[in-house]
Amino acid sequence: MTSSFVHMVLRQGGVFTREQALSACTPAEVRAHLRRGTWRRSPFTGLYVDGQFPDDVPMLVRAASLALGGDLVACHATAAHLWGFDLQRPETTRSRLHFLGPGDLDNRRMPGLQVHPSSLGTDDAVLRTGVWCTPPNRTACDVARLGPAIDSLAWLDRALRTGHCSAARLLEDRSRMRGLRGVERLGRLIPLADGRVESEMESRMRWRFISAGLPVPAVQVKVGDDWRWHRLDMAWEELLLAAEFDGLEAHMTREQLAADRGRHNWLSERSWMLLHFTGVDVYRRHEAMIATVQRQMKRQRAVIMAL
Repeated sequence: MTSSFVHMVLRQGGVFTREQALSACTPAEVRAHLRRGTWRRSPFTGLYVDGQFPDDVPMLVRAASLALGGDLVACHATAAHLWGFDLQRPETTRSRLHFLGPGDLDNRRMPGLQVHPSSLGTDDAVLRTGVWCTPPNRTACDVARLGPAIDSLAWLDRALRTGHCSAARLLEDRSRMRGLRGVERLGRLIPLADGRVESEMESRMRWRFISAGLPVPAVQVKVGDDWRWHRLDMAWEELLLAAEFDGLEAHMTREQLAADRGRHNWLSERSWMLLHFTGVDVYRRHEAMIATVQRQMKRQRAVIMAL
């Protein structure tokens, strides 16, 4: 292989077309590279990847950009993955890559690729892990306003948690999106986003409470005395009422179970009411979950009045 071909492959982030390969090798040599694993095929017809490069989403994005041609920019969930706040499963992210194209470009689909016309343009694109993509705050606004409503607050919470985004910058980017779909929802949620939330399911549960008109719960609430401190996922502190999300990790060891029960008893002795919910409650039984919280709010008001 010529040095010019090697430099071209490096410049393109490890991806190259069959035509580019044939400019430096014979068809037999191309097949030999593929057989030995020096090169490998990408998911896109006629596109190869240098074997030294990892099989990850940035590589897929670079290969997709080369397949589509033009100055396209990764956006939406694809850009969110690059910035570290994607909520999707890795296989879902890989199965559909999103790009921004010129504003006059019709939305066109290819297997595993979707190009979105961009009325806002792409002049603000930044380079991230060798890929041109929308900036983090714009990306967070896009996924929060266009994705399922139940995920909207979770996108924003996680974006803030990465440190790449700030509430002030999110509001600035939201102001530039006036008139676009989902902007009103975005404006309501940005002031509520909190980077301290530790899981997307906690965010989704909190969104259920807020959407139902319940008072906004505080997150990561610390409760303690001179000897002991505990942290609650979310709570209405003035009511001594907390709601916690129990995931798969709820299958605890004996030591973890003992510590959890000790924590629960310690809080109960101090008049705290702890409510525990799961993914089934958040997704399928949210009306019953909300009703439970409302009932306990009334009871806790009575408890506090009696103290």
